[in-house]
Amino acid sequence: MTGMPSPVAPRILFIIDYFHRTGGTEMHLARLALWLAANGIHCEIVIFDMGKNELIERMRQAGVAVHHLPVAREYSPHALARAWTLARLIRRQRINIVQTYHQKSDTYGALVARLAGVRHIVSSKRDTGMNRRPHHFFMNRRLRFLFERTIVVADAVADAVVASDHLDRRRLVKIYNGVDSERFVPPDAAQAADAKRRFGFEPGDFVVGMVAGFRAEKEHRLLIEAALAARAAIPRLKLLLIGDGPLLPELRLDFGREDFVSFAGEARDVWNALWAMDVGCLISANEGFSNAIIEKMAAGLPMIVSDAGGNSEAVVEGANGYIIPARDLQALARAITALHADPERRRKMGHRSRQLVLENFSLEQMCLRHASLYRELCGGTAAAAAVQTNQ
Repeated sequence: MTGMPSPVAPRILFIIDYFHRTGGTEMHLARLALWLAANGIHCEIVIFDMGKNELIERMRQAGVAVHHLPVAREYSPHALARAWTLARLIRRQRINIVQTYHQKSDTYGALVARLAGVRHIVSSKRDTGMNRRPHHFFMNRRLRFLFERTIVVADAVADAVVASDHLDRRRLVKIYNGVDSERFVPPDAAQAADAKRRFGFEPGDFVVGMVAGFRAEKEHRLLIEAALAARAAIPRLKLLLIGDGPLLPELRLDFGREDFVSFAGEARDVWNALWAMDVGCLISANEGFSNAIIEKMAAGLPMIVSDAGGNSEAVVEGANGYIIPARDLQALARAITALHADPERRRKMGHRSRQLVLENFSLEQMCLRHASLYRELCGGTAAAAAVQTNQ
């Protein structure tokens, strides 16, 4: 057909501010890059602040080039020199799509990409922006013209960035996070009992668990205090807290003597830790669309989540869990008590959690939607459809 643009193969550069831990955004990007590379789509990653991380090594082993380009303050002579290095990389690798994560990448990184000649620049908004400062909103509004599309991980994130950054809603693309539903699976009875033993729990213990970095917005202290309140009705209630972060030493000092709280640190195999849980929680005050929630759901757990960000787009109130107001200790204690009191309801909720993941939040679906967007931007709408048909 004349007049139609010829499809151009996507060559993608992801730019991200920091990559230290195995948190939600880091895990998302690693999974996406590995899938793209396995499906023949060229992608590379530039990290402004990089730490040692097994995800980085895994991507490099799979052939994804990961570049550390240290940029501390983006408005400095040093950053100008780094901009030149970044622009040269973009031109040398014939990058035609740049996707940015976090604030520095959305401003400094995107501007360098445009000056280097990249036409297709995409921002990935992962949360509602609660922790951003007024000058961030100012810069985002001034530079929003750089972005052809903005990926949002939930409707709540879309509403937030339209309000704060004055984005055109017609340029937003919603792509939910995805979880590997073949790796994250429900345990059988023996596997669940074995997992509990490895974490020091007894078979009859009622284990409520959360996987989250120990930062203020994740509300670990609130969860511990709610568990203390619920223990009057549930003497064998235990908490399993997976993760690391700046608040972990403080909470260990305050609650380390409590025999019902297990601070397990980072877990190499998170799926195995989930098998020790009877109920999964995420009660943070600020979220986008949580990988931790859908991983627990894939493992067949009933959920208790705060009404923050896209949590209510994953958990269906009364069907696979409870949605409580953020920072509501009493509502959290009541939800824990209600789930303990009704094992059959827990079982049905856990089954529904697994179904929802398979229907809406698989890793395959997430990656296919990204690939479709990239091919569409490069003039390959028909090719995008073919990719989805062949997968």
